[in-house]
Amino acid sequence: MNQENAATEGSRIDLRNLYSLLWRQKWTVVAVMAAVLATALLLSSRQTRLYGAQSSVLVEAPPGSAAQDAPVMATEKLVASSPAVANIVEDTLHLADPPDRVLQGLSVSVPVDSQILVFSYSHHEPRVAQQRAQVFAESYLAFRKQKVIDASLASHRALQDQIKSLRKSLDDVQRQAAATNDSREQDILRTQAASLTTQIGILQQKLADVTVTEGASTGRILEDALLPTAPFRPNNLMNGTLGVLIGLGLGIGVVLLRQYVGDRIQGAKDLESCVGAPVLSAIPAVRARGVASARLVTVQRPTSPVAEAFRHLRANFLVAAGSCAAKTILITSALEEEGKTFTAANLGVALANAGNAVILLSADLRRPTLEQVFGVSAPAGLANALEKGAQGNGTSPVSEMWSVQANLTIIPVGSAPDNPAELLTSSNMLAFIEKLRKFADFVLIDAAPLLPVADAATVAPACDAVLIVADARSTRRATVVEARQQLDRIHAPVLGAVLVNAWSNGVKSYQRRPRRRPPAGQKPYGQKPDGQRLLAQRHFRQN
Repeated sequence: MNQENAATEGSRIDLRNLYSLLWRQKWTVVAVMAAVLATALLLSSRQTRLYGAQSSVLVEAPPGSAAQDAPVMATEKLVASSPAVANIVEDTLHLADPPDRVLQGLSVSVPVDSQILVFSYSHHEPRVAQQRAQVFAESYLAFRKQKVIDASLASHRALQDQIKSLRKSLDDVQRQAAATNDSREQDILRTQAASLTTQIGILQQKLADVTVTEGASTGRILEDALLPTAPFRPNNLMNGTLGVLIGLGLGIGVVLLRQYVGDRIQGAKDLESCVGAPVLSAIPAVRARGVASARLVTVQRPTSPVAEAFRHLRANFLVAAGSCAAKTILITSALEEEGKTFTAANLGVALANAGNAVILLSADLRRPTLEQVFGVSAPAGLANALEKGAQGNGTSPVSEMWSVQANLTIIPVGSAPDNPAELLTSSNMLAFIEKLRKFADFVLIDAAPLLPVADAATVAPACDAVLIVADARSTRRATVVEARQQLDRIHAPVLGAVLVNAWSNGVKSYQRRPRRRPPAGQKPYGQKPDGQRLLAQRHFRQN
């Protein structure tokens, strides 16, 4: 029973995920559907307009025919669309086209359980369609009647020949009977003559019946072909509907193909399996382009769902870091532009807002971005401190710190070095990070991506843990797995992962509801008319 409930719940989750996926990619589906619809309508508009006309014929058996001689409609349908009938049509309309070409526009159908033939003819000219549908019906009746007449004439001739032969035999028998004197032989000859006379009478009756059927009807037209007023093809409505349905199916197929066949990360669970560590938070997408400071959503939009997601990250981060006593955290990603700086800046603000002393260290010496987010422009920073240390002139980290808000300090890169990898590899970097531990509860280090350069792998051993950032829109599974393998090679512990630009799971924001004031003239609940509030009193029973 529990397994059945789990299976039902799993199917519901899958359906919700599928619906959520299609809703997120709705514009892709709409674009594919619009393209297919436009193509269908374009092809439909280029089709030759065809007009159709119909004429129906009731097929009758000739009078005097037996019940088993009723017309076989399957055979009559083949006869109606045969070249023999087409030849009659050509002779009637004086056409020069071969029979096969005349038959191209013809369609003959038989309604169920009926003896009716429906002649349908299509042509790009409505009058030609009407004319040929009518003439085909008439030509079929003429052909069938001629066949019946020919069969009657052939039967008539055969009966006449049989009667003539019997009469000759009768004359011979009568001549022999008159020439003989033997009474016994005469009796035999008289019997033969009587039998021949009977046979001749039967054949004469059949001959009379055949003669009657020569002028009988073999069918009649029930409905004449009418002049069509509108083409039946192309059917723009039907083609448009098919275009919408096919486009919808193709659009959904494209979305599913991109989602499940591609190598892109498919949500937090997929990222967790690739990283081998828990996903601390899934950050929704934020529209912030052009201005770097606009990505600081925890400051610019503190009540937004994105800022709330960073507060979730803060809660999970504190628990994860506390479990392993991690104080210096390297924040990196597999490739560039996957949200590592965005995550480091907003996580730092969230931790500082909770009363934690935080130092943000901009350690991406090749493309420093962290200081741009906070609007810090400093000529000196981490690179300068490392260079001074290499020259034997030790420097205190305090001289490079910039306070951006309460409990939050940032150390910029400073002047761009020519040898970033060598500076980060030196023992001065390890000493610099060790000095930072004394000034803050957490040191968040924004490093370069792991795979393109060796900078992050160089700094990682000097940190307590690594936080991997992935982008739900661009990060591939293979790159995340390779980044995790790179960290395993240098024995760098992974604290967890963060998925940015994640699609919303449908949970609405839970914000403070404004207090509603009572309408004018209405006293608040629990207040007397004279303005004195009612006080709750307890009544005790006295013993």
